[in-house]
Amino acid sequence: MKRLLWIVLALALVAGAVVFVFRVRSGEGAERVTYTYITPAKRDIRQTVAINGTITPVLSTDIRSEISGRVARVLAQAGDEVEGDQALIELDQSVLRAQLDEARLGVTAARLRTERAELEFRRLQSLGERGLVTEKERKEAEIAYRLAKNDTASQEARVRLLENSLAKSVIKAPYAGRVLSLAARPGMIVTGADSGRDGATLLELADLSRLRVEASTNEIDVAALTLGMPVEITFESVPEARASGRITFIAPAATRPAGAAASGNAAREFPLQIEIEQSHPRVRPGMTARVHIVTASAQDALSVEHNAVFNDHESGEWFVFVRAADSLGEPVKTKVELGVRDRSHVEIKSGLAEGAAVSLQRPPAVKFSQDK
Repeated sequence: MKRLLWIVLALALVAGAVVFVFRVRSGEGAERVTYTYITPAKRDIRQTVAINGTITPVLSTDIRSEISGRVARVLAQAGDEVEGDQALIELDQSVLRAQLDEARLGVTAARLRTERAELEFRRLQSLGERGLVTEKERKEAEIAYRLAKNDTASQEARVRLLENSLAKSVIKAPYAGRVLSLAARPGMIVTGADSGRDGATLLELADLSRLRVEASTNEIDVAALTLGMPVEITFESVPEARASGRITFIAPAATRPAGAAASGNAAREFPLQIEIEQSHPRVRPGMTARVHIVTASAQDALSVEHNAVFNDHESGEWFVFVRAADSLGEPVKTKVELGVRDRSHVEIKSGLAEGAAVSLQRPPAVKFSQDK
């Protein structure tokens, strides 16, 4: 009797297991999904790229001295507006003026020596024609005359160099602009370019009437950008400020960010320059700018939320799941073609009817290549 009872229990367990497996495979044992449906709507969509950058002047110059010397006077202050060719810094000129006076006296003496050598050469040349002096004497007089002329030219060149250095002792603005920073102080000894080394920056001058944004973007977004494309610019430090501009430069090749690894997988960026056409008076160089670039747009486009669209990575195709005709079955997988997208919505160019109900959930039975 006990043996028969154990046989019955065993058969019951086997039957239960078979039923359970069958129900799981048929989906009856799975947790039922509650689907949320949305209705596609027509709206205007703008696809944008947003990047951060830094405000810089289009024209900016670090002004250094071309000659070495001591700063005698500083004629401008940081923040001053200056005109082109306006004197900014004067170096001490006393040594240069003394050297120039000496060089000018040297020119006078050299010209006198040249005049005397010429007279002697002409005299011996005349005597040589009558056979009264040797050819050697005449030739030596000619050489002395030519050397005197060369010495005069050398002294005159030295005067011109000293005059040029004297002119450079007054450092002038190369163009109209604003003094952004000033390091020069009276009494400071400066090293000029004439020493063969880069001298210290005495002041920084910039034309603030023309500003630009220097930024960079990734390899995905840069493909949608073109020269001349209009942009909108906002500023974190001046929330009420708005500016417009255009892309004036896109780097032809990517650069690796400073400090990035040298591996092939390191992020690469493409530098951009955006000239500001209409700025705000409170915008200054060095501020952070947020650049908004509209790369595509669609008017009155049929669209749905991003999370209603699913992608099969292997095929690259996009799908939505539309409510079944009987409203009770699983949503139907439907291939669609996408268009412009913004932060919230994506345009459906084809494959979806305007009145369809689209599920925000994917049926568990539908598998894509990335699910494997």
